[in-house]
Formats: sequence, structure tokens, C-alpha cells
Amino acid sequence: MKVVVVYGTRPELIKMIPVIYALKKSSLNTIVINTGQHKEMVAELERDFDITPDISLEIMTANQTLTDILVNVAKAIDPVLKEIDPDLVLLQGDTSTVATVGTVCFYNKFKVGHVEAGLRSFDMMQPFPEEFNRRIISLFATLNFAPTLRSKQNLLNEGVNDAAIFVTGNTVVDMIKLVQEKFFENVPVDKNKILITAHRRENHGEGIRNVCTSISKMLGEFPDLKFVWPIHPNPNVRAALDKELLNNERITFCDPLNYISLAKELKSSYLVWTDSGGIQEECPSFKKPVLILRNVTERPEVVDSGFGVLTGTDPDVVCDYTRRLLTSETYYQQMISGSNPFGDGTAAKQIVEIIKQQQTL
Repeated sequence: MKVVVVYGTRPELIKMIPVIYALKKSSLNTIVINTGQHKEMVAELERDFDITPDISLEIMTANQTLTDILVNVAKAIDPVLKEIDPDLVLLQGDTSTVATVGTVCFYNKFKVGHVEAGLRSFDMMQPFPEEFNRRIISLFATLNFAPTLRSKQNLLNEGVNDAAIFVTGNTVVDMIKLVQEKFFENVPVDKNKILITAHRRENHGEGIRNVCTSISKMLGEFPDLKFVWPIHPNPNVRAALDKELLNNERITFCDPLNYISLAKELKSSYLVWTDSGGIQEECPSFKKPVLILRNVTERPEVVDSGFGVLTGTDPDVVCDYTRRLLTSETYYQQMISGSNPFGDGTAAKQIVEIIKQQQTL
């Protein structure tokens, strides 16, 4: 059986590394393709985890638009897949690479396995374009690897056949276990440090400015508080930053961190502000409260389990919850006392076993 794994961005690869490892240990013929949607950040991750793609398409161009990605990935991947003639193409998540490669597979009648299937915000514009991307894959995926029962129910509600859905947990838990075993020693928690990540398109402009306002308010109230904010390379994020904050010694602005460094920052921080889907999922594994800087989330399990709160970017709301977490140990412990809603770290092994059982796809 010939299985092709395709990724193009760092978030995809982070969650596919455990799957690639498990596939390589199996009897399945595995071919790894990197589309190159994110070049530098993915290359660093490949080096750190000894991932060598069999094929690199390198479609990335300066200031590429969503349409550029769609066109370039489709034109590059189509002849490659036709030559390989895979039995199954494995895709992860909801990026433009995933939506485009999935569509090319559908056009060529190649079967698709979707890792992290069934996430829904139920708002096509939040997050944009991810909600659209992941819904496309669910229309034709042969195997849907849902991280939670809620994700499975979302797929069932859309008419996906129950026999095509497998609840495995989320491979991000596998990845965190791998990182901690391989790279972490003792990482102490700094009770005065908040980690921020904010880059979603719907937060460009006013949303980022609101985050800056929230930082200013918190710094004024808590003299020992400090922030670490790895800034996404998107120029729309950088343009909205409060210039006065850039020189504040209690805020560490930095370029995007590699995954290991970011995981260490997450582990050492007291709490997290983020609009990232991946970091929402990682906080339960690290036992960190997370304020979700969005109006909706396709990962409601984070909220339901108590680890997260949907705050949007309203400074009053963000600051109110932050203040409570910084001043009430009882409230803090309540938020992190639940069990991890994303599984036990065996998702990748389950996915590979399911694929092996489906040899007659």
C-alpha cells in the first residue's frame, strides 16, 4: 500500500511528525511531500526532527496571496501525484495546502485520509479561510481521523458515513510527549510571564491594536508582569503594533520561534493569550490557562474542559480574566484541573493501524 503524506506549513508538520514516524516504522510504503507553503519555518522543523521529504515543491513566493498558493500548489502537485499513483494521500488540518491538494486528489480520484477532521467554528469567515478549507476535505475524504467525539458528531451532522470516521485523539498530544522526552529538561514556570501569539486574519488591524491596549493596561497594574510575543512575519500583524510598546523592556518581541523554543516558552509561562488553534490544543497538555483572542473557536473542547476562555480581543474582557488568573490561585487551579480533551498521545499509532486495516480502500 502506497501512502503519500503532504504538508506545506509548520502547523501541519508539527502534527504530522508523529504520524510520519509511525508510518516509517510500519510496513506501508510512505512518500513524504513538502509543498513549500511555509519555507523557512518548516525547514527548521524538518532539521530538528530528522524529517527529509522525498519531494519538495517549493511553491512559496514573496507576499503570496491565497490565490497564489491555490494555483501554485495545484499546478505543482497534480503531475507528481499522477506519477506516484497513491493508494491514500494523508493531509492534516485546514491550510490552503490541505484544501488545494485535497481538491486535486478529488479531481484525480485519489483517496484522502484527513487527520484532525471534523473541527468546526460554524462561521465561514472565522477563522478565514480555514473553516472553508476543512469543510471541503470532509466532502470527499475516505478516512476521517477525528480528534474528539465532538468532531465526529460534527461530521455525522454533515452526512459523513459513520464507518468512515475514527476518533483517535489529536496528534499534537503525541508531539508534545515527543518534544518533552527529546528536548526538555527542567523548565521552571515564571509566574510573572504571559505568552502571546496573535496573527489570525480577522485580528489584523483593530484586533492586534486591542491586544496592545490590553498589554499596556496589565503592565500598568502589575509592576512585575512581563510578556513574550513572537511576532508572525505577516506585515499586517507588524503594522498594527503599538510603536510605544516596541521599546518596553518588559515586553520581549521576537521573530517566530522554532517549535522547540515555542514549546519551552509555553511550558515556562504562567498563562497564554492566543488566537492560534494549535496553541489552544497544546495548553491542556502543558496545564496552562489560555485566553482565546477570538470570537469563535473550532476547538470548543478547550473551553468545555475548563482550560480556555473565549475573550475576543476586547481589552476589558481580556484584562478582567487575566487579572483574575494573576490574583486568584483558586481560579487558576480550577482552570487547569480538568483532563486533556485531546487524548493520551497514541493518536499517530491508531491512525497507522486504521490505515493498515483498510488495505482494500
